[in-house]
Amino acid sequence: MKRKGNGYVNLLAVGILALIVLAARMIFEYLLPVFSQGSGQSFFFTLKGMLRNYPLTLLMLIGDFMLVRSLVQYFSYGRSFLARTLWELGGVLFIAFVAAILMQLTSSEYLVGDTLNQQLFFSFFVALFFNILVTVVIDLFSYLRWKRRRELATEVRLRSQANYQYQLLKAQLNPHFLFNSLNVLGYLIHEDQDRASDYVKKLSDLYRYQLSMESRQTVILEDELDFVMLYVGLIKERFGEALDVRIDVESRWLRSRIVPCSIQILIENAVKHNIVKISEPLVIEVKVEQEYLVVSNRINLKIESGEHSVGVGLENIDKQYRILFNSPIIVDDSDGFFTVKIPLFI
Repeated sequence: MKRKGNGYVNLLAVGILALIVLAARMIFEYLLPVFSQGSGQSFFFTLKGMLRNYPLTLLMLIGDFMLVRSLVQYFSYGRSFLARTLWELGGVLFIAFVAAILMQLTSSEYLVGDTLNQQLFFSFFVALFFNILVTVVIDLFSYLRWKRRRELATEVRLRSQANYQYQLLKAQLNPHFLFNSLNVLGYLIHEDQDRASDYVKKLSDLYRYQLSMESRQTVILEDELDFVMLYVGLIKERFGEALDVRIDVESRWLRSRIVPCSIQILIENAVKHNIVKISEPLVIEVKVEQEYLVVSNRINLKIESGEHSVGVGLENIDKQYRILFNSPIIVDDSDGFFTVKIPLFI
């Protein structure tokens, strides 16, 4: 709804300029001819003379183009509507004023006194009409081009979001995770039925959370951490004390927003690539530093893992942050630690 609202505002801005053009034209037709009495001047005669001055016409066109281009850079469509309109109108008035003066300076006729003022005033309004008309046309093309770029950016964002959701769905149906979970469940059923029942509940809650995230782009950090603790509780049934996930996040950060399942993916990657056993426990720290959620673990790669890979999951997380927040995640594997910093947003 917000994008549609911005579109209406942009069309309104162009419409207002068009109305100004019509109003100016009416003024020229019904009011300004009085200034041409005794001089033989008319609106079309003055406009024709102005357009025949090719350097002046080119200068006005360049001025109108630069005006619209500058406004697009500092006042994007859909933002600061009133300020943008005032600056645009002021710019057109200035260009018309300069054009009227240059027209008189380059004229072959020598005018003085009231005749000069009369001709200068008339030339100013003719130049104003011309520049408003040109500005409206340039602004309209600029807006349509901007709108097209926005549509393409939205399409890219939706495709990336769909791809991320697809990756989450694949994670939900991850055969390795299901295989390991069922093995753990089979063991618990024979050893401790109460723990088996609790394990099934956690597994059900895990999938319920992931399914609820299919249509959401962000989630509050508190909910994500609850989900992470649920996930860690499940995999610790398999690894026991060999896996130690330490979460230390102050309460003031809990209402921050984060891409769903991002922490879980980082923990999953750490477990996948590093040795996890009692003699060499894997310690994963989750904390907040300078508005970044930091997930870090010492690098102790499995032999078959080779070099530490960022993986598709981490690449998808990075794409989501670039699209949603225009801010990439930070990955650092120096000093024997693999650290990922995720920006937090309110």
